[in-house]
Amino acid sequence: MQVQVKLFSRFREHLPPEARGEATIRLPDGATINDLIDHLGIVRRVKLITINGERQAEYSRPLHDGDHVRIFPVVVGG
Repeated sequence: MQVQVKLFSRFREHLPPEARGEATIRLPDGATINDLIDHLGIVRRVKLITINGERQAEYSRPLHDGDHVRIFPVVVGG
């Protein structure tokens, strides 16, 4: 299956610079949000994930072909 991924802030470094934070990612059928995070190599804390515009709290949720996933990091300021 393929999902459309958009990464924000420092998470963008997990994709090639020319991707500008957006890419189509191929994953095995039945892959979950956690599988996507692992595939991308994201180890920092995630603040928010949306799938098709809806906030997701359960990272074991299966993804579906064509899903649009947005991943936001925790933002620290001072």
